[in-house]
Amino acid sequence: MMLTLLFVGAGYAQRTKASLEKEIKSLQKEIETANKLLKETSKNKEVTLNQVNLLDKKIQNRQKLINACNEQIRLLDQSINQGESNIKKLNGELGKLRGEYSKMVEFAYKNRSHYDQLEFLFASEDFNQAFQRMRYIQQFTDARKTKMDQISSAQKKVSEEVENNRKAREEQAALLAEEKAQQNALVKEKEELNTQVKQLKKQEGKIQQSIKDKQAQAKKFQKEIDKIIAEEIKKANERAAKEAKNAKNTKKSTSTKPDKMALTPSEKALATSFSANKGKLPWPVERGVISSSYGKHTSSVSSKVTVTNNGIDIATAENAKARCVFEGVVVSVVKPSASNIGVIIRHGDYFTVYSQLDAVFVNRGDKVKTKQEIGKIHTDRSEGKTELHFELRQGTDCLNPSIWLAK
Repeated sequence: MMLTLLFVGAGYAQRTKASLEKEIKSLQKEIETANKLLKETSKNKEVTLNQVNLLDKKIQNRQKLINACNEQIRLLDQSINQGESNIKKLNGELGKLRGEYSKMVEFAYKNRSHYDQLEFLFASEDFNQAFQRMRYIQQFTDARKTKMDQISSAQKKVSEEVENNRKAREEQAALLAEEKAQQNALVKEKEELNTQVKQLKKQEGKIQQSIKDKQAQAKKFQKEIDKIIAEEIKKANERAAKEAKNAKNTKKSTSTKPDKMALTPSEKALATSFSANKGKLPWPVERGVISSSYGKHTSSVSSKVTVTNNGIDIATAENAKARCVFEGVVVSVVKPSASNIGVIIRHGDYFTVYSQLDAVFVNRGDKVKTKQEIGKIHTDRSEGKTELHFELRQGTDCLNPSIWLAK
């Protein structure tokens, strides 16, 4: 109990061993992917912003991995201490059972002349007494057998607890070694990041301008997306209003707000199914690392530049394909430039956006399935960067895609 109080008091949210193991495997996979991508981008002699972003993300994941390992170690420590307490308690119960059994054997031995079953039974004065004596003998025999079974069961439980504790200690030792290795790797990566950032600082002005230009392009693209989604909402609401009018339904409650989307029964079912998969949607790439997260954050190179991201950017391998995260209908294929084609897919009143493509495999009105390839992701040769921009919206509201994707 004391260990549990200390654990909670230290500000740690108790998680299960299974969830931690899942997180550790996921983070290890992301770090492995980041290493592969960094190896590909390191072909460029000059350090690029993409390399710095990937390394920064890898460091973040490495720290999360260390935290998860430490939490797992704490859970195992609790388990070991609880196991030792259980072993002590079970040994106490086992000693008590053995003592009781010993007294029964001693009692039977001291009174053995009276417990020759035939003699004891034949000495009965009548049938009833013989029956009672026979029951007593049987009860005493059953009691000894029960006590032996209890001792055997207690011995088995002790052995199981000892074995569990042995395995927990081995697992804890392995995790401690893993945590130490991760700490050493983290130190080296931080040193490498500092070196790379110093190199990029020499061209900070150029980088700031590049980021601003990309933000301006992104803002222009966002306006186009907003316009398309607003048009889809308008068309859906006009259709619903027309159907209501045809049905001579004049109730005011059927009207829909301009920013809300009227849905058919099948569209509503699709939206409900999409919503039910929050945290379980497949990634829009086969393998990748989130290189730029959702929302506002400062550049990893220049604190003077704030990056606003309505979605997430996912770094992936060259020639990678973008995949649809859920079944739906393509509502638009946007082409701001040859190297930045975007696809917007509708899932009821949810929309997913896939951009920074240089080729697409779908057209407006196409029905698409989960994990269906919808386009080839553009590779920036100057930075050796292949990066997909992915957004998720409900109506006009931007949502954080990373919360919706599977871990």
